[in-house]
Amino acid sequence: MRIVFFGPPGSGKGTQAERISKRYNLHHLSTGLLLREEIHNNSELGKRIRKIVESGHLVDDETVNEEVFSKVSVYDRFLLDGYPRNLFQAESLDAYLEEEKKPLSGAVFITIPDAEAIGRLSGRLTCSKCGFIGKQPLYRPGDKCIRCGTPLIERNDDRTEVIEQRLVHYHNFTKPLEKYYHDRLLIIDGIGTVEQVALRLKEALSIWE
Repeated sequence: MRIVFFGPPGSGKGTQAERISKRYNLHHLSTGLLLREEIHNNSELGKRIRKIVESGHLVDDETVNEEVFSKVSVYDRFLLDGYPRNLFQAESLDAYLEEEKKPLSGAVFITIPDAEAIGRLSGRLTCSKCGFIGKQPLYRPGDKCIRCGTPLIERNDDRTEVIEQRLVHYHNFTKPLEKYYHDRLLIIDGIGTVEQVALRLKEALSIWE
């Protein structure tokens, strides 16, 4: 199984991607974590990414593609979490996988309304090391992550005005990929508990087992 995993900010795609990866023995490749690892390792690619990020710009498609392709070339079974984010990346990925003779099984979109996304993300605290997420007021900025002990922070991305901007970007660039993947697409309702959404995913993914 080789799948790409999407959803608007706050849809729970990261949580579900992790569970699905374990269930089906897939390598979980999160582009956000991959890019942060490159920066942390101070690789040549990481140095380029750091300069882009510190300049306040988004990492360009070619750089993201380079990072993703270097990882998927190693694995036969994988789940790409949060990539591709636009049509260019999707077409580039298909072209690369066709050359590697490892076509995608398909794409999974977890959907929630915008109001739900804003409600879920507002007041969210994140561990910059392992990705653990906690909500205020149960957790406060600076509290230690229950997984790895790293202090929790409120990311700029999780402020209400930034969340709204992220949703606009999602609707303009990522959601149109539903049409691109139309014949390889599973749409999953993201409303409900983690277990309820996981059950929907399990039932839907049975077609690719």
